[in-house]
Order: sequence, then C-alpha cells, then structure tokens
Amino acid sequence: MYALITLIYFLFVSLVVFICHRSGLGRLGKIIITIALLLAPFWDMILAKGIMWNYAWKNIPLQKITRTVEMPESVLWIDEVWPGFDAYGRHWMVANYLDGVHLKTLILNEDDNRFYLYHATIEDFAASEKIRPEYEQMSRMISKLKSEAKAAAHKPGGNRELWQVIRQVHEPRLKKLGYEQTRKREIEQIFARGKVYESQSSLPPVKYRVAFRRHRLSAWQERFVWCDEIRIYDNIRHEDIAFSKRCLGYRPKIGLEPIGGTFSGGVRLGDEQAYEFDDKVLFGYAGVSSSYESKRSRLDK
Repeated sequence: MYALITLIYFLFVSLVVFICHRSGLGRLGKIIITIALLLAPFWDMILAKGIMWNYAWKNIPLQKITRTVEMPESVLWIDEVWPGFDAYGRHWMVANYLDGVHLKTLILNEDDNRFYLYHATIEDFAASEKIRPEYEQMSRMISKLKSEAKAAAHKPGGNRELWQVIRQVHEPRLKKLGYEQTRKREIEQIFARGKVYESQSSLPPVKYRVAFRRHRLSAWQERFVWCDEIRIYDNIRHEDIAFSKRCLGYRPKIGLEPIGGTFSGGVRLGDEQAYEFDDKVLFGYAGVSSSYESKRSRLDK
C-alpha cells in the first residue's frame, strides 16, 4: 500500500514538472518546483528538526554526567511523563535493581500520586545467594559449550552429540539447582511487603532522587515535538549529578505513514530510551540494557 501511494505521488510530481516544461518554464524553475514538491510531504518533519536545533542551542549541553554512583543504597524514582510506575513496572524495577547490597531501598511513584517503598537486605536473598556461585559456574560452562557447538556446526561429525549433552545433561542439572525459582520467590516476598505512602512529604529520606519530567515548549511547537528531561539529584550533597534532555519528533503526517501521535520514524535529539540513562549513573551494577516492557513505545499528543 505504501509503495503504491509513493508511486502515485512520484507520478503526480512528474506530471506537474511535465506541465511546467510544456508551459515554457526554465530549468531553474523546474528544479525549484521539483524540490518543493518532493519535500512538501515532510514539511512537519523539517519544522520539527528546526525546533530541535533551536532547543539544542538554548539548552547546551543536552546531557551531562558529573559522576556515577556504585552504591546508591536508596533511591526515589519519580516519573511524571507516563506518569508513574504500574504494578508490572514496579515489580520489574524491584527484580532488576533492588539487590540488597548496592540498592536497599527503592521508592516509586504511581499515577495515583501515591508512592511505593520496597526494602531489601542481603539476608532476603540468603537462599539464592547460597546457590548462585554454582549456578553462575554452570551457566558459564553451558555458554562455552554452546559456542563450541555452534562453531562445530560445519565441521566433520557435526555438533548433534554436543547439543544432546547440553540439552539432556547440563541444562537439566542447571534447572535442578532451582536458582531462578528461588530468586523469584524472594523477589515476590520483597514486593509483597512494599509500603504505600500517600504523599512525597511523608516519605523517609533517601540518598538519590531520579525525576523524569516533560520539558514544556510553546503550544504550537508541541504539535510537532515532544521534549523531556531526566535529572538525578544527590540529596546528601544537595546537587545534581546528572541530567539528560531529549526531543522526539512526531511521525510525518503523510499518506506513507499512519497518521497519529507516535514518534516512530520521526527525527530525534538525545537518547532514544530515556529510561536507560539512570542505568549509566546509578544502576550500572545491575547490567540492565533495556527498559521494562510495560513502558509504552510511543507518546500520544
């Protein structure tokens, strides 16, 4: 469908240029008309890029990390963009970041303006930590064997026997350790005893605060561009330690794409995934490389 619409539009441009040629229009005029017609469907994308350039010029630098933190211990995460963390998102955050060593207290806001506090210590993971060394050693061995199996795919004798040993011997042994099931039970227990606070003023003190907020532009600019900012604050030293600003242009409103308030296919300035910025500054220990799945893949106007 898109290819057909594109073809029809190119035929239309060709027809207009042909009519201009028959009318005696000069070469320069035909070039100008051709360029104008080819760029016309993308006028809003070009305008969005201009708005972003202006935003970048007024907000240099767009990103700055003064320092990173290896042991944040306690963090308040305020999301005012979506807004807030749903139950799935809170569970994801607890499972991936609250390890009882680097991070012991995690507070997350909900879209109902309430705050959820989760706390854990290393004792909460005593059962899984007892299994973890053997689990990690066996996982590394299986990973090595899989690499060897892949490398032997086109060699004499093939890799069938090696894959059978991996799947019938080593992987069942790994599963039998019960590490993942044990860890899951521990996380469920931590999540279940979370405390709810009705306001931010009633929260206990934390060392770091992460705030994700929309950066407002003029009304006409916000028809074409979405801007937001994530800022990380040290509550002990009373200073910002990092910030990252981002602009996303809405998808061009042309027949080649579905009309709607989605950023997919639009121009961008700054990080594509804003939620990965805190991983660089506070949660590097966790080794998380992607945002949790319940975060929407688009922002609606």
